[in-house]
Amino acid sequence: MFKKPVRIKSNNQVKGSERKGIKDTFSKSFPTIVESELNTLLNNKKDPLNCIKLVTHSEEIVQVYVLQKQPLFFTVHNNVFPTVFLLWKFPNLIPSFTTHPQVINFISSGADLMLPGVVTPPPNSGLPKYNSIQKRTPVYVNTSVNKAAFAVGATAQSSFDMNHAGGKGKCVIVHHFFGDHLCSIDGNSSGSMPSLGTPEWLVLNNYDSDFPAIEARVSPGSQVVENVSVNADIGINEDVGSSSIDESEEIALETHCQQNISNSTDNMDELLNYCFLASIKYSKTLTLPLLISNFFKLQMLPMCPEGTTLDIKKTSYKKLKPYLEEMAKAGLITIKEIKKGVEAVTDINKNHPKFSEFYLKPENRPKKDSVEESQKQTVVTESYVVTANVLPFFRPAGYQKGDIVDRPNIRKLVTEYVKSNNSQVIENTKLVKPNTDALRSVCKTENPVSWEEVFEKVCESMKSCFNVNSGDTQIFNKGKVSPITMSISVRSGNKKVTLVDNLETFGVNISEFAKDCQHGVAASTSITPTPPGKRCDQLLVQGNQVVFVHNLLVEKYKIPKKYIRGLELAPKKKK
Repeated sequence: MFKKPVRIKSNNQVKGSERKGIKDTFSKSFPTIVESELNTLLNNKKDPLNCIKLVTHSEEIVQVYVLQKQPLFFTVHNNVFPTVFLLWKFPNLIPSFTTHPQVINFISSGADLMLPGVVTPPPNSGLPKYNSIQKRTPVYVNTSVNKAAFAVGATAQSSFDMNHAGGKGKCVIVHHFFGDHLCSIDGNSSGSMPSLGTPEWLVLNNYDSDFPAIEARVSPGSQVVENVSVNADIGINEDVGSSSIDESEEIALETHCQQNISNSTDNMDELLNYCFLASIKYSKTLTLPLLISNFFKLQMLPMCPEGTTLDIKKTSYKKLKPYLEEMAKAGLITIKEIKKGVEAVTDINKNHPKFSEFYLKPENRPKKDSVEESQKQTVVTESYVVTANVLPFFRPAGYQKGDIVDRPNIRKLVTEYVKSNNSQVIENTKLVKPNTDALRSVCKTENPVSWEEVFEKVCESMKSCFNVNSGDTQIFNKGKVSPITMSISVRSGNKKVTLVDNLETFGVNISEFAKDCQHGVAASTSITPTPPGKRCDQLLVQGNQVVFVHNLLVEKYKIPKKYIRGLELAPKKKK
C-alpha cells in the first residue's frame, strides 16, 4: 500500500478535545493494551499529535496519526492498524506470524506473505495458527531471528481455513512494512530496525536449519533444479536434508542451471529491445512527455508479440530505469526530471540509426480499429432552432416551430424559398430582393441584399444550439458553442496552475480527465463545482500544463482543435 510514493492531502494537528475520541478508538481496536501504557502514549499534550490524510498510489485515502514525526497507526476501510514503530514498543497489540529472514526481501518488493513462507509453531505455543483468527484481522509479521515487527497487514483467510489449506495460499495481505513511504511520511528518517531477539517459542526449535536456499533447491531423488518463489514454494521442506546427490551431479546441475539462466536472460533482453523500439516507432497512443512508469505499462508491454510476456526482472537490467538511461545515453530518447524525483520520457530521436533500422511488417504493427476510432471521434454539429419569425422558410419542408435545423439545410431551404417566390434580382442574380413579409421581417429592409446576408440574417433570427456526438454519448446544448478554455492563474507562493473550463460540454468525464492529468504529468488536480460565471465544473492542474492538456484532448478525447482555446499560453521553449 505504501511501497510507492504517496500524496499528502492534508496535515492537521489534533486538538486536545479530540484526543479523547482517538484514545477511545485506539483502546477499542487494541483491547490488549494496558490503560497506563495508553495514557503514556496519548495523554501528553506537549507532544503534538497530527492527523495526516494521504492518497496512496492506488488512489485510496488513508488517515495516519503521527506523534513526534513518527507514525503510530493508520486507518484503512475503517480498520485500525498499528505501524511497526508502535509494535516495537507494544508487541502484544495484535497477533503475529513468523517467517524466514529470506522472505523479507520479497515482502519489501511488494509481495504478500504466503502460507508456505510461515514458520509453523508447535501446537502448544498458543500462536495465531492455532487460535481462532477471523479473516481481515490486523496482524504483523516478524522473522525467526528477530521478533520485532517488520510488516503489518490483514489476514487473507481465517485460521480455520489456513489449517485446512494444505500449506498453500495467501496468509497475510501486507499493507505496510519497514522502509516504505509511510515510515518517512512526516519527513522523519525511518532509522534502523531494533533487534529484539528470537521469538520465545523458537528457542528450542531450530526451524531455519530446514529452510532451503532461496536461489534453488534440489528435489529429492531427482536432478531437476526448481526455482523457489515467494508466491509458491518458500516454506519448510522437511525432505530437503534427505537428498542424496553426489558432488559431480551437483556440479552438472549448477552448470546446467547457469546456462539456462544465461539463455533466458539473453532472450528477455532481446524482447526488451524489441518492445522498446516498437513502442517508440509504431505506437499509436504515445504522447510525450510520458512518465517512465507509464511508458513501460502503457507502451512497451502492449508491444509484446503474441505468446510472449516481458518480465523486466528476468533481463540483465533487472529494472526499467537503468535500461532507459542506457537508451538515453545512446541518444535514442531524452529523459528529464519534470518534478523532484519524477522522471519522464520527453523526446524521441527519430534520426537515430537504431530507430531507422528497426522495421516491422505492416501485419505485425499495432492497428487501430477504424470503426471503433470513428465512434470515438467527437463530432460537434452547430444547429439552430426554428422560431416564428423564420417559420415561412421551413414550413414547406415540414418543419414546425422549435424544430432543429443545421446550417447546410438552412442554406438549402432558404435558397428554395427565394427561388419559389421569385425573390432573386433578375439583373444581378447575386442579390435577393425582400419582396415577401418573411424576407422583409428578417432583412429589415426593402433594398436588395446579398445571398450571404440573407443566410446570416435568417440564422440570427433563430436560436443557436449544438449537438456533441462522442461515441455512444450524445449531448444537446442550447446557445452557441462554448469552446474548452485553458487559462493560467497564479496562486499563493507564485505557483502557476492551469484552469480548464467547459470539459463537460463536450462529454468529457471531468473526474477521469483529472486522473489522466495526475498520471501523465505527476501533478495534483482538483475540481471546482461550477464557479460563478461558468456553465460547467472547472478543473485545476498544478503547474503550466497547457501542452499536455491540449494533446490529451486532441489525441485521446478526439476534440476538434478549433474548439480548444489557450494553447498560446504554453511555456516558451528555452533556447
